[in-house]
Amino acid sequence: MTAAKRPWTPFLPWMMALGLSGCASWSFWRGAEQATAQRVAGLVDRGEQHWTMRACGQEHDRLLQPSAELERLFEEVGQPGQLSIFAELEVDEQDGRWVVTRTHRVESSGRGCLDTSAAASQWVGFSLADNWRVDISARGMQLTSGDAEDGRQLSMISERLPVGALGFRGVHDQGLELWLYPTGCIERSTGDYYHFNAVLVRDGQRLNGCGYQGGVPAQPPR
Repeated sequence: MTAAKRPWTPFLPWMMALGLSGCASWSFWRGAEQATAQRVAGLVDRGEQHWTMRACGQEHDRLLQPSAELERLFEEVGQPGQLSIFAELEVDEQDGRWVVTRTHRVESSGRGCLDTSAAASQWVGFSLADNWRVDISARGMQLTSGDAEDGRQLSMISERLPVGALGFRGVHDQGLELWLYPTGCIERSTGDYYHFNAVLVRDGQRLNGCGYQGGVPAQPPR
C-alpha cells in the first residue's frame, strides 16, 4: 500500500492546525509525564458537594477535581439523572486529591472494572457497530472480526506522526492497518467516549471506530 493511500490524508487540515498551535509537543508516553501522574480507572461519582472516584480494586473513595472536559463528557455520555459513571483518567495527586489532567474513557455501558480485555494490550481500536477490534501488543497486531479472519495475528511495524497519530501495519503489507488519531471519539452504538479515533484499513476498505490505550505501557513507535 503506497503512502498516498494512507488514511491520515483527510486529517491533514487538523494536523497542520495542531502543529501550528504548538501542540505537536504533546506526548502520550509515560516517560514524558510528570512523576506524580498516574492512570486510574474506576467509578466516578458526581456528588452535590464533591466529586469522588473509587478506583478499581479499591475499597475507599478519593476526592476528585474534574477537568472541564470530564464535566462535559459526564453530561454527554451519562443518562439523565445518572450520578456515577465508569471512567479511565490521567490524574496528578495534589493536596490529597486526584486532579484530572486527561480523560481516556467515559462509559455508561459495558462491564466497567470487570472488563479486562485490554489488560495485555498496548492499544485497542474497535467498532461495536461494525464488529471489529484490533489489539496492539508486544506480539504484534491481532484482529477480532467474527468472520473467516477472526484471530488473525501479524507481526507489525509502527510509526508515529509528529502530532501524535499512531499507525500499525503488517511487516509484509498484508492488507491490514490500524491508525489512531488523538481527537476523541464517541462510539456510535453506545454513546461512550474514547480518547482516540480509529481507522481500520482492511484490504483497502476503510472502517471507522474508536480507540484507547490498553493496560500495558506503550513504547513510542519508531
